[in-house]
Amino acid sequence: MALQEQEVAAFFARLSADAAREPSDVGALLATLARGGRSLFGASGAKVDYAPDVRTPVRCGGTDPQLRALADAGVHWQEGPGHDARTTGCALIDVDITAPAAHERWPRWTPRARALGHGRITALPLRAGERATGALVLFCTPGSTLDEEALAMARIFTETAGHTLALQHELSASRVLTGQLEHALSSRIVVEQAKGMLAARRGLSLDEAFNALRGYARSHQRKLADVAREVTEGGLELPA
Repeated sequence: MALQEQEVAAFFARLSADAAREPSDVGALLATLARGGRSLFGASGAKVDYAPDVRTPVRCGGTDPQLRALADAGVHWQEGPGHDARTTGCALIDVDITAPAAHERWPRWTPRARALGHGRITALPLRAGERATGALVLFCTPGSTLDEEALAMARIFTETAGHTLALQHELSASRVLTGQLEHALSSRIVVEQAKGMLAARRGLSLDEAFNALRGYARSHQRKLADVAREVTEGGLELPA
């Protein structure tokens, strides 16, 4: 395995560990991806755009504050190589942004990127299956470019990064769902306990005890589970 391949493999071992961490931080992962893109492929800078689905706002990361600001502006303007690669799923390879065509294509994005000293860009989509969820944009100074070997490794890099981000999103979603189910189960259990206690104390049926709990919660604009918990802990005595 070549040195660059070893560096890419080591980078993704760290990234996968970060993605599985609880709680996960998408912003930190995107910043790590941007730094990896710059350092591994000899770019002068890098930025990442990412949205796991159409309902989620686009998140951005960059290797410096200026590129992060440029990434955010590109999302707002809906222009720039990151926007195009993310929305079309097509790569943009070694584009000269000093040429008039780049200014015509991205009239607001291009002058700002050039003012930061960048002259050429490569934008590669991040994918979750067949769908593009984001893009990695690699910047080079005027007169420099990515060689064929770096470009080939960058393609592998973005493919793996897209897969890692998709797994991280699925893991976060499953944790949220698990937490919601655990909360719902806990609430259900405490309500059942309170129903049983009220029924035993007052000679009520379980349905009558539940109606008493629910009626008190509604009249006092409180959550049923909170009322039930106070009843079971002895801190609340419902009126007869």
